[in-house]
Amino acid sequence: MIAGPGSYVRPRGFSLRELGLTLLLLAVVIVAAVRLIDLRTKLLVVEKDDPGLGSVLEAAARALSRDVREAGRGGVPPGEAVRQVANNTNAEGGASYADLSGNPVVVRAGTDQLALRGVLRTPVLAVRLSRGAGGGGESALDRIPAEASSLWLRVGPLSGTGGPGRVDEPDAVAERLGAATRRAKRFFLVADREGRSAVALVREWNRPLEAGAALEIRLDFTDREAARLSPRGEEGAARALGDPVTGGLLDDVVWFVARGPAGRFPDYNAMNDPPSMTFPHPFLAVAEFAGNGRWEIAHLGEDVEEFQVAWGLGATRTLKFALTAKAEHRFARGDGPPPPLEFPPLLNAPAPGAVPGAGPVGWDPDETRRIPFERVSKEFVLTLPDAESRAPRGAPPRVK
Repeated sequence: MIAGPGSYVRPRGFSLRELGLTLLLLAVVIVAAVRLIDLRTKLLVVEKDDPGLGSVLEAAARALSRDVREAGRGGVPPGEAVRQVANNTNAEGGASYADLSGNPVVVRAGTDQLALRGVLRTPVLAVRLSRGAGGGGESALDRIPAEASSLWLRVGPLSGTGGPGRVDEPDAVAERLGAATRRAKRFFLVADREGRSAVALVREWNRPLEAGAALEIRLDFTDREAARLSPRGEEGAARALGDPVTGGLLDDVVWFVARGPAGRFPDYNAMNDPPSMTFPHPFLAVAEFAGNGRWEIAHLGEDVEEFQVAWGLGATRTLKFALTAKAEHRFARGDGPPPPLEFPPLLNAPAPGAVPGAGPVGWDPDETRRIPFERVSKEFVLTLPDAESRAPRGAPPRVK
């Protein structure tokens, strides 16, 4: 059919005006969808960051609780089992611990240091003297002074503390003695039935050939660093020992916040960032004395910037702790509600700016220069064990 000259054919498709309006509406929908997806993603990141920071503090609190609970175990006097190394809240800092390579790990200014001593990480074992040169008839009062630099002990599980895992306790000590490490020394705490104790250097040991067999350890009570770890630092503490009944590997540890490495771009911009960003990544550390003035230092929590201890060692024998962890990266503007720029001190911490180098990372007296970080704090109380429960008591040793 052919249209006549007077007929009208309607054009097909969109006009330019309709096409433009359609594209505009489509662009608005796409922008709204992208913003919604971006907002949901940021909310998920924020929701994940807070539990992440909290989990760091929860893990640190559990580890600290275990060490405090075991402090003094094996016979360390209460005054030496838990002690304050230094109150860093009123000093300009400068305290440090030499790691196994001899490099100083500096304590963050404004934070506390807590020292704990005892058989913390391995079992307390039953001990007895090995046979002496004369056949083993000598008493401890004769043997220990005569053989103070080379005394052999036989070590086994305590009797009266049943359980299938007890026979493996000497193996656990042997495993730690033989662990691959660059530390120079291991120390062993020996106690008699009256609660007297002394610390010796472990010179050598013989691993048991069968499960449950006794571990033999050769001790040196004349080592100067071992003597300083004995009660009251007495060099002659071993001479007063009666027949030894218990012993274990001694742990002498210090909990502290390390200043961390110097910051580098992009974590730290020397032209624009405040001085508190010079060391942007402090961490919670535990230093274990390893001999020759060196410490074996473990990282317990990255970006932990605060550690405070309030002492209540009266009748309640309690300690209150406060920890703060910060996010690894600075808060980006537009990532939701910004974190607060005010930093109330925890427990006995100095106010920001009161001590050089102390205070939160990113703080500056000028509020407009402060760098915001997401932060989480945790406070908790621990009760120290009764001194009587830490002292060796009379279950006869079960040493083969």
